[in-house]
Amino acid sequence: MIGDRPGGTSEEAPWNVLVTAQEGAGRDLKRLVKRFGTFRASGFRNVIVGHVAAVPEFCRALDAELERRPYARAWLGKVRPIQHTLPVDVATFAADVEAILATMADQIGERSFHVRVERRGHKRVLSTRDLELRLGEYMWNALEARGCHPTVAFDDPDVVVAIEIAGDVAGISMIFRELRGEFPFVKID
Repeated sequence: MIGDRPGGTSEEAPWNVLVTAQEGAGRDLKRLVKRFGTFRASGFRNVIVGHVAAVPEFCRALDAELERRPYARAWLGKVRPIQHTLPVDVATFAADVEAILATMADQIGERSFHVRVERRGHKRVLSTRDLELRLGEYMWNALEARGCHPTVAFDDPDVVVAIEIAGDVAGISMIFRELRGEFPFVKID
């Protein structure tokens, strides 16, 4: 249920994981995670994007490393697996995301869900709230069209449809409760 393939059409290498650092811990965290894949700064403070061979194995390796080095937990904000990346074209962004979500709706089925957008960049151009409402409604309609009975839940949903916007690239993933339970650093803020 975790995306192992990097989507992506950006000019830079696609990423399949986004990691945030606590304030002032970006360099330390980047040194910690770079042993597990190829990581780079996203262009936004305390946000690192990377490509790992397999996201589940990355999460397990990071969890083991945090057990060995408990002080490093203070560096980590969250880890977000990414199933697809796409360029951010402000004029078509919501429709572009909807096209990808159409291919992912079957992953939700009868599970409870909500949409969470984290926007970095495009201030006053893309509205986080408006995107969450539009994309949530889109998913609701897509599920109904499949004969499902959608349920929106904000308190511990089965699935969170997570969209991470980092400037000119966005990442999309389905974050399942089981993953959040197994790895506490896979957070939905």
